[in-house]
Amino acid sequence: MFDLESNIRSWSDLVREKGNCTESDLLELEDHLRDEIEDLTKRGLTQDEAFLISIKRLGNVNAISNEYSKINSENFWKYLMMDSNMKIKNRHQILLLIIFSVLAGTLFKIPEILGYSFNELFYFKNLTLFILPFVTLYFIIKRKLNWKISVTILGIFLISALIINIYPSYNPNNTVILTGIHLPIFLWLMTGITYIGSKWKDSKDRMNFIRFTGESFIYGVLITCGVGVLCAFTMLIFSAIGIDLETFVTEYLIIYGMCGAVMITLYLVEAKKSIVENFAPILAKIFSPLFLITMVTFLIVMIFTGKSPFVDRNFLIGFDLMLVLVLGLVLYVISARNLHDRKNIFDYINLALIITALIIDLVALTAILVRLQNFGITPNKVAALGENLVLLVNLVILSWQYIRYLTNKIEFKYIEKCQTSYLTIYAIWLGIVAFIFPLLFGFK
Repeated sequence: MFDLESNIRSWSDLVREKGNCTESDLLELEDHLRDEIEDLTKRGLTQDEAFLISIKRLGNVNAISNEYSKINSENFWKYLMMDSNMKIKNRHQILLLIIFSVLAGTLFKIPEILGYSFNELFYFKNLTLFILPFVTLYFIIKRKLNWKISVTILGIFLISALIINIYPSYNPNNTVILTGIHLPIFLWLMTGITYIGSKWKDSKDRMNFIRFTGESFIYGVLITCGVGVLCAFTMLIFSAIGIDLETFVTEYLIIYGMCGAVMITLYLVEAKKSIVENFAPILAKIFSPLFLITMVTFLIVMIFTGKSPFVDRNFLIGFDLMLVLVLGLVLYVISARNLHDRKNIFDYINLALIITALIIDLVALTAILVRLQNFGITPNKVAALGENLVLLVNLVILSWQYIRYLTNKIEFKYIEKCQTSYLTIYAIWLGIVAFIFPLLFGFK
């Protein structure tokens, strides 16, 4: 059966890869394409006939329409991979990925090679600085970004590395741990600017980055599992012939393998945009109801068991982790949704998910305030308070926008625009925790 949405996405990816269209231009082309298809189907044509005629009418975008009309949709990806120009482009990108993976792994090993001995906290706070600068360089080269954006983002990485390594750290090392947790997310948002390119302020492009982040996480988990299996298998087969490779595996294969896994993940998600766009809605439809059921059940059990979150620190941490996961899922659902889709049951599920998270956030905030009153101010509590407040505002805005959308007050694109604008707030807060908190709390 002909899948119109799948074919439109595949065609869009081909335009994106081979043409010189910006994302805004591409969206406009898609709108024209859909209008043509709708007009032709009203005249009695089937969807596949209307689709092929419509892409012809759009004109010659680097001969894409002509190429696409020659092939069957089932063979689309085979055809795409056989394109000679794309093969050369892919080889260059893969070579770049290999070089950057080796450089990232070597950078991680340099302190050891030079004879410096650092504790676990050094590697914890610097972990992403070993790999993300090379990810940033990869996107700068691939997107052919102008020197102003490139220098600015690389400068942020350099300044971040200098600041966190100049800062001292004293027991109980709360601020350095907070830096190690918040800095990677802050730097990933900076990397997102190079992923988006010159239109990094555009809401649609920011939403594409959110979807890219979600898919990278999924692919990354799978590839990481593969690297783990490879390492275990390597040690196993060599131990069978009396050779102990534990040192090699733990000190080299895992490090270089994980650097390679990060770069390969980014390449795969980038290279398979249409597959990703088809995959994302499926995951969203599976996990949204499951998370909603889990959260509602959690609240009911909490009420009936009388388990108090006010005195149990681990309980409170669980609350915050749940909120982060739920917000990530909500953003992923929004990014996976096609703007042309009509309202459906999953929009209501997403609203219910947001409202449930809002209730949990209010409980978490109450718990944090009680702990601050009973046990005093610490960096961890202040960070948790700030994060829950930022989340609370985000969830309130999202729920309000969703209600307006479901009551036909606004279009869905305004939800995207509002949410992508809020990313700036997250970046500011992450930067405050990573760089300002150590100063405020005496590096303790």
